[in-house]
Amino acid sequence: MKRMTLLVTSTLVVALTYLPGDSSATTLLVPQSPWPVCSSTVSVFCVQSVSIQSPDQPAVTLTWVPSGSPAPTTSNTGPTTTTTTTTTTTATTTTTLPGSPVESTTAVPGFWTDAAWSSGSDASLGFGGLFVDAGAANAFSNYVLATVDPAIQDPSSNDVFLAVQSGSTYPASLNPDDLITVSLNTGNAEPGVSMAIGNNFSDSVGSGTNPSTYSFTASPVPVAVAADISACTGETGVAAAEATQLQVIVAPMNDPTSGFGVDGVSGRMYVESNGACELSTPVWNASTSSLSWIVAAPHFLPDGSTVNQGFYQALIPGSDAALLWGLTNVNAAASALTVSETSSGGLGAQVAVSSVSVKNGNIIVSSTGFDFSSPHFKITKNLRYPWKHQSRVKIVHCVKGSHRMTVAALSPKCPAGYHKK
Repeated sequence: MKRMTLLVTSTLVVALTYLPGDSSATTLLVPQSPWPVCSSTVSVFCVQSVSIQSPDQPAVTLTWVPSGSPAPTTSNTGPTTTTTTTTTTTATTTTTLPGSPVESTTAVPGFWTDAAWSSGSDASLGFGGLFVDAGAANAFSNYVLATVDPAIQDPSSNDVFLAVQSGSTYPASLNPDDLITVSLNTGNAEPGVSMAIGNNFSDSVGSGTNPSTYSFTASPVPVAVAADISACTGETGVAAAEATQLQVIVAPMNDPTSGFGVDGVSGRMYVESNGACELSTPVWNASTSSLSWIVAAPHFLPDGSTVNQGFYQALIPGSDAALLWGLTNVNAAASALTVSETSSGGLGAQVAVSSVSVKNGNIIVSSTGFDFSSPHFKITKNLRYPWKHQSRVKIVHCVKGSHRMTVAALSPKCPAGYHKK
C-alpha cells in the first residue's frame, strides 16, 4: 500500500493511508484561506462554535469577538450558555506551561472568549481567548486542518493578535487540563479519518438537516517543537521549544486523492499523539495482515539532555477489524491482536507500554511512554487465537445519488436511503 505524506506546518508531517476512496464524488475544493466564523451570509466552510471546559466544570460556549471590538465583560453581556461535553478516558499529564505569552505581530480577525475569561481558571495563562485557524491543510490538498491558537487582545486598540512565548516566535501554550470543542461547517467535504495533535479526542459528524457539521473535542498536549525537519530524525535532534498545542486534521472521504486505502473500510478512524513531526494512520500490509504506523518528534527536549517521550492512540471501528482480519468478535480483540514496538533509540531506550482494548464496539490501540525520535509500531494477529472459528465477513457496495459506500459485516445491509449497487 502506498504511503502518502503531507506537510502541514513546519513541525507537523502527516501520513494518511487508511482511507476509503470515492471516485464518484463531485468536485471538492476546500478553501485554502482561513475560514471565517459562520454567519447569516457565510454558512459553509466556516467555524460554527467553540467551547471550553475546565476540570470539574461545565463546558462554556465562547463568544466570537471581532478584532477591534471590546471583549464581553460581566457588565455588558448576559448569562453564559453552557453545554455538556463527552470525553474519553485517556489520561492527561499536566505540565508547567513554558514562556510568558506576549502579543505577536500576527493579527487575526478576532477571537473566541467570554465575560468570565479574566476571572476563570485560564486567566493566569496570559492570553484572553482562542483563535481557530481552519482551512485546507496546504495548497495541494483538500484535507481540513484546524489549529487552536491562544490569542491576545491589545488593551488600547482592541485588535487581536496570536500569542507567542516571550522572547521567541513560537506559540504560547494552551492549558492541557482544558477540553476544547470546535464545530465546523465542512461544506461538501465528507469527514473521514481524523488525526489529532491532542489528547482525550472524540469527534462527530452531523446528520439530518446539518450533514456538513463536524465537531471535535480534545485536550491540548505538550509538544516538542522542531525548528526544522532535521531535528526529527536520529537520536541527536533537540527541540527548539515546548508548547502545549491542539491541531486536528480531517481527510474527506469524497476526496479523489484519498483512494489509497482498503476498499470497504469505514473511514471513521481517529488517531491522537504528541508526535508533531510525523504522525500516520496505521498502514495495512495485506501480505502480513498487519497494520503499522510511525510517529516522530525530536529526541531531546530543549535542554538537550531530557529525552522526549510520547504517546499514540488509535481507534479502529470494529467493522474494519472484521474486514481486515476477519475478527467478527470485536470483544476478543485484546487476545486476538498484539502490538509491538521497534524503538528508534536502540538499547536502553524506554520501552512503550502498549495495549489493545475495546470500547463501544471499537478497538483502541494505545502506546505510551516511548522515546522519540521515530518509533515504529505494528498490530498483528495473535496466532494463538482460534481464528478458524471466525465467521466470514461479506461486503456490499451501496449507492445514494453520487455517494457510494461499502459495508462489511456478517450480514451487511445498506443504510437507509442507500441501495445495493
